[in-house]
Amino acid sequence: MFLTKKYIKKINKKAFTIIEISVVILIVSAMIVGVMTSKSMLAKSRLANAQSLTQQSFVNDISDDLIAWYETSLEGSFNASEIKTDGSYITTWKDSNKTVVTKNNASAPALTANQPTLVQNVFYNSIPGLRFSGSQYLNFDGTKFTKNSYTIFMVEQRTSNKNENYFIGGTSNSANSNLSLGYGTDTTISFNHYSNEFTRSVASYKSPTPRIHTFFYNNTIGKRHSINGGSISTNTPAQTASLNSFSGAMIGGYNPSGTLKAYVGDLAEIIMFKRSLKTEEIKAIESYLGSKYGIPVS
Repeated sequence: MFLTKKYIKKINKKAFTIIEISVVILIVSAMIVGVMTSKSMLAKSRLANAQSLTQQSFVNDISDDLIAWYETSLEGSFNASEIKTDGSYITTWKDSNKTVVTKNNASAPALTANQPTLVQNVFYNSIPGLRFSGSQYLNFDGTKFTKNSYTIFMVEQRTSNKNENYFIGGTSNSANSNLSLGYGTDTTISFNHYSNEFTRSVASYKSPTPRIHTFFYNNTIGKRHSINGGSISTNTPAQTASLNSFSGAMIGGYNPSGTLKAYVGDLAEIIMFKRSLKTEEIKAIESYLGSKYGIPVS
């Protein structure tokens, strides 16, 4: 069979079109790989920066007053065997306070159903978070809150509009015997010494939004709460009654009557001091947290 020049030209045109398509596919594939590589490099860079900021943080300069410091960016924050895979169960969230021999580590129950999981890149697309889905918690020693002024910093993002969405709480149901912090309702933050509650309004939940909470209590001037270093709300009249006790202290819930009112969301960092910090100290820590998690602070 003899091929005409017209037919050969037609075949060559089709072949050229196939080659063009192949080249386009290769180019697009390379672009996708390049974007993915760039995102991976950015995430690694941000994580390394977060680790450096943590190690150089102003928190280290006033660590003598720390009750506990929990964070997720450092390898030493968890048991090495529990951070090898994404979604692994966490049994111990280690206290990062460098100045004490006996750490105030937070420990989870034995059942995996009650253990939070480690989720990679959930904060700032680079920093791990501990995920709580409604039945997970970790216990820690909260006795140093008793009779003391205190300041607590919390970096979290809730993933639910549920009421009673508490990220810190205890087990007592007596007046001024249980510190609970979290979302009392979808549109309120609750700062409670049990029956001695300070609430403030917040926007309703729409999507996971990282926030820096600062909870400040002074036994002379009362309670104060701020979000991302600004939007400060102070209780009026002042609630100055201190905690008489804080039994069953836990991260991830509040359990004053035998029914866990558990947190649903992700936690990245909790810093607790046994005194009311000075304004410049608070600003320094909020600035550190804002830089670390890419959250604009006021």
